[in-house]
Amino acid sequence: MSNSVSSRSLMSMTDFTINSLRQNAHDVVSQARTAYISPYEEWTSDELRDLLVMYKIPIRDSANATHEMLVRICDEVFGAEIAESERDEIESRRLSLEDVVVMERAARSIQKAYFRRKSSFRSNSTDFDYHEEYLDYDLEDIELGDETDSDFSSTGQVHVCSSSHMNQAHSSTRHRASGYPAKYRHFSVLRRIKEQGGDYDEEIEVEWRKPSWKFAKRHERMVRPHRSGKRMAPYDWKKVTLGRHCFAGGCGEQLDLWNEGRTSEFSQFGSGITNYFKFLKWCTWVMAILALIHSPILVMNAYGTSNAVDKSLSATMTTFGSLGSASLVDSVKIPGCDENEFQFAHCEIDKNELAYAYAWIDVIGTIFFVSAWLWLRRFESEEERVLNRNTVTASDYTIRLKSIPSDTTEKELAVHFAEVTGQAVAAVHLAFNNSKEIQMYINRGQVMRQRYKCVQKIRYEKTVNDGQYGQKKRLRKLMREREDLTASVRAKDKQRMKVICRNQKAIEAYVTFESESGFIQAMMKYHLNWFRTYCCCYPERLKFKGMRLSVEKAPDPSTIIWENLEYSHGSRTFRKGLTTIVALMAILFSVALTFLARDYKGKVLVNGSKPCPDGFFSETPEDQLDLINNDIDLAHCYCSTLTVLDQWNFYQCHDNIKIKAKATAMGYGAGFIVVFMNAFFTWLMDRAGEFEKHQSLDRMETSNMVRVFLLKFVNTGCLVLLYGQKWLQRLVRIKFEDASEFNVDWYATGGTSLMIVMFMNIISPHVGAFVGYFRHKAKLRRLEKSLTADKETDDKHDIWYTQEDLNDFYRGPPFKIHYRYSQVLVTIYICWMYAVSMPIMPLFGAVSCYISYWVDKYLFCNFYRTPPMYSDDMGKTSTKLLGYLVVVHLVMSMWMMGCEEIFIGESISEDAPFSTTLNDVGNTTSSVLDKLRKKHLVPLLATLLAFLAGQLLSNVSSAFLRRVCGCLRCLTCTKSSKVKHLTSSMNTVQVDYSSARDREIIKGLATYNILQNPKYQEAFAITPEFAASHNKVSSIRGYNTKEGDLNT
Repeated sequence: MSNSVSSRSLMSMTDFTINSLRQNAHDVVSQARTAYISPYEEWTSDELRDLLVMYKIPIRDSANATHEMLVRICDEVFGAEIAESERDEIESRRLSLEDVVVMERAARSIQKAYFRRKSSFRSNSTDFDYHEEYLDYDLEDIELGDETDSDFSSTGQVHVCSSSHMNQAHSSTRHRASGYPAKYRHFSVLRRIKEQGGDYDEEIEVEWRKPSWKFAKRHERMVRPHRSGKRMAPYDWKKVTLGRHCFAGGCGEQLDLWNEGRTSEFSQFGSGITNYFKFLKWCTWVMAILALIHSPILVMNAYGTSNAVDKSLSATMTTFGSLGSASLVDSVKIPGCDENEFQFAHCEIDKNELAYAYAWIDVIGTIFFVSAWLWLRRFESEEERVLNRNTVTASDYTIRLKSIPSDTTEKELAVHFAEVTGQAVAAVHLAFNNSKEIQMYINRGQVMRQRYKCVQKIRYEKTVNDGQYGQKKRLRKLMREREDLTASVRAKDKQRMKVICRNQKAIEAYVTFESESGFIQAMMKYHLNWFRTYCCCYPERLKFKGMRLSVEKAPDPSTIIWENLEYSHGSRTFRKGLTTIVALMAILFSVALTFLARDYKGKVLVNGSKPCPDGFFSETPEDQLDLINNDIDLAHCYCSTLTVLDQWNFYQCHDNIKIKAKATAMGYGAGFIVVFMNAFFTWLMDRAGEFEKHQSLDRMETSNMVRVFLLKFVNTGCLVLLYGQKWLQRLVRIKFEDASEFNVDWYATGGTSLMIVMFMNIISPHVGAFVGYFRHKAKLRRLEKSLTADKETDDKHDIWYTQEDLNDFYRGPPFKIHYRYSQVLVTIYICWMYAVSMPIMPLFGAVSCYISYWVDKYLFCNFYRTPPMYSDDMGKTSTKLLGYLVVVHLVMSMWMMGCEEIFIGESISEDAPFSTTLNDVGNTTSSVLDKLRKKHLVPLLATLLAFLAGQLLSNVSSAFLRRVCGCLRCLTCTKSSKVKHLTSSMNTVQVDYSSARDREIIKGLATYNILQNPKYQEAFAITPEFAASHNKVSSIRGYNTKEGDLNT
């Protein structure tokens, strides 16, 4: 009974619960259908705050209150009646944009009048002593108001001081002070410093803090390439994968000699870095396959030489030189062929037929190289697009305005682009014509760092060496040094104020949008067809202050060289002309040095080159000795039959050994001259790149890379071609006889030296880097062995006065990618240029690129600093240069195979006249046209013409199609395909700029603020805290030398 009652009660309770839930759901739906909409919902947050202020209703922290909270408060306090009556009145009181501009101009006029009044007051109050009047006059005492970013007026000009008032103030004293002794000026500055009192001495009374070794180790991980995340885990150079250009399977996986997959883990460093390592991989397997294609030529040269040619284990045996002269050798033995075993009539091949086979082998290699080159071009562009879609950078949101009105302000640009695009603008940064000011701040920063270190030394003496012997003497010396540095800082401040005492003008701007769609909208709006851009159809709404804007994608902020933006294109072109002249003089100097070494080697060999008598080697040893005793100049004939040890024991052969040793030493010496000059060219072009004032690191290092490559290429691969050129011998005034054609003698001299240089080139580019790496590791081991139990540095080893010094001790050198690219290009050019006649060269190139890949990968992970976010400009330029290599290779192949001393050849026209002349060295030569009609040169000539025709047709058709498409876009008012390319490169996951910056997912620098660039922070000697609250170079004015300015 009780169970049935309990069950009925449970069922009734369940029915009640279900019914109540249904009723609640019904009520919620009814309320949703008849939801109350507040009349304040359409008001903006500013209008709601104004309403609360009007009725004197205090709201704590109203600036951070959400719109929903403000609506709820106003709805509960005022109701709907006030909402209807007060909306029109608030809107009527709101100022328009024109009113705001007028008010700002009025405020700036008042400010200018205040500046003029204060300047006049300063100039009239000069009734003090002459020495104090001129020597203690400090321009920084002028009242400039708040020393922050508010120095810029609405006209975009900086009012530092008035030159007219300044000249008036100093006109009466300048002529008297011109000859005043410098020591009195210095004394006056020091006296004013001492009069400052306690503030000046407070900095040295602070207790010295020992630099932290743990912080230095963390700094090392921070500045070295590392994985993303707070741990900053280093890369394992053995396991990190750098991907390959081919994203497909199948053939792509087969050609991946490293088996590292498709994607690169270095993508966070930009497409410039990833493309470089993939370029090394491409060069390695391309040169390896070319070496395989040319291996039959290598085998024939090395083992198929006729008995008429002397065989010796030298590099010459792998070249055309081992085939011998055509007058002595007309056929070559097929390696591995046995007439009895294979029942061949003969196992020899005519040299003309051999030349024809060599030509077709080279054509096959050329076709493969061109195919690989086209493949590289395609996948480099694909690499850039893929990285742009998967990597967030500041340039994804930013446009660059190359020319703007000089009175532009950040606010005006932000309002303009917000109205044009309908998208929010996150930040605007202006560039000014202030290159001198930036350079002077850099010079000031150097002195500031020296002064800070001096202050730290004083603190160290007062904290650690207090009361010790010699402390007072050291303190007096350091105090004098501090006073001198302080005086130097103030002198530089005065000098800087005189230089920048003029109105600075805005020259460029970088506009960062809140979303990537804003960037795309700006590019679409301003990327018009050429007719609308340069004719009268330019939309008025796109003009800024009546000026047409040139909009392009901004480079990465870490690559901008701000002090060079002021220089015009004409100025940079003129500077490039000067550096080109210097480069030509440098290469001429290298030619002179190499010619001197070649001339000395020739003179040495003359002493042991007297012809041996007929039948000398058939004589008995006793008769041979009698001949050389009668004529000591014939000693080399007898000594050549002895071993080196026997020659040393035979006194008549001592001179022969010395001659050969000198000749060998000069041969290797010429190679070392080439290596040394290549290093000199790198240093010279780095200085030239700084002199040319490029506007970004990408452009500067691309320019340096191209010219360093050209200089090294001429110095390494072309000098051996210039030995026999009479005009060059007359130019350097060094004359010697040398082959001007690729004959047997040339391969024994110039060809051998070139192979020696390229063999040394496998290791020589990495020697300096490895020496620096091992020295760096050795000094770190010495330091860490001397650490105390608390992991602190031991002063007995070295005293680190500042944290910066200890951080620099752990910091590695920068990764010079332009030097690496130029070195790889030189290797590829030379190794394939001579591949047909010296088939071992592609093997050298493959080994060199393979070693370069692993060396650079290891040092990038363990030694170098994190590079800037390079674009793929250098990679694309290198790929473009490889296209010219096809032409150079085919021309050189025809030149080398056209040498009639080795290959006479057969003409394709039987009745063609065969004009032959005799050159100075005794080689038979034909005219160029006769050579091109030879059978074995026709395949090479046809390949060259086909490649040139294909490139010409491709370029002409591309240009024609661009013109036609441009006309069609003009008629149909459509956008360019470049904008479509930008759209296809948008990030896969869209994120706002502010959110990406706050979450620290932006790779590289997240802002175009020059002061937040670590390079300029270090140069200006400012702290990150100071940079975070300022965004203009002029903000550094008044940045003093007190404690805290240079935090460790």
